[in-house]
Amino acid sequence: MESLQSGNSPGTRIAAGDSVLEAAKSTDTKPVAGRLAGFAKAHGAYSAADAVVKKTSDALQKQQVKVAEADVTQDEALVELANALPLDGLPRLNPFKPFGAPPPTKLQGMGYAEEAKAVLALETAVLKRKNLSKGSIDAVKAAGKAALRVQAELLPIPKLTKARVDAMTRRDALAQAWETAFAGVKRAARAAEDDGAKGLYGVLFERAKAAPKRKKKAPAEAVSK
Repeated sequence: MESLQSGNSPGTRIAAGDSVLEAAKSTDTKPVAGRLAGFAKAHGAYSAADAVVKKTSDALQKQQVKVAEADVTQDEALVELANALPLDGLPRLNPFKPFGAPPPTKLQGMGYAEEAKAVLALETAVLKRKNLSKGSIDAVKAAGKAALRVQAELLPIPKLTKARVDAMTRRDALAQAWETAFAGVKRAARAAEDDGAKGLYGVLFERAKAAPKRKKKAPAEAVSK
């Protein structure tokens, strides 16, 4: 048997706390009722705070996906523009050079915000050039539209990032109270054992050791090769 530990991460704390509180339902906990109630309160607050962290993390991750998808569209639009401009006589090697912009691959390697800003500047410069074909005009407008979408998807990121950081700060601020309450129940359960509440500590804090995973043997034919 192993004594249940709090671990050193939110996930392990919550798993340990859930285990203790679930086990408490199946035994007489009167000898540690006060400590257990205090722990239940601390555990509830910590679990609720962790749920907020997960919610804000999910929201941030979903928005990051939107940014990445918008950036892919922007990169594809740059390729289309780079293919269209040489048909109007622009250099094939770097059709963006006459407009003061880096080549497509360098633009695509920039950060999201920096690339979008550069693409919009490129759009402005290209549209000032006279006698461009409809294909080039359509391509550069598509690139500008893609860049605006990147900028729009980036806008919520700072707020979402702050919300996640704030949620983590609030949860982490509750960690010490959780640890103290957990240790208090453990100590109270041990003391109760000494006073005659046999098995209480075991029910609350002792768990069977997990069986070690067996290593799979390599197939005979694989060994012989």
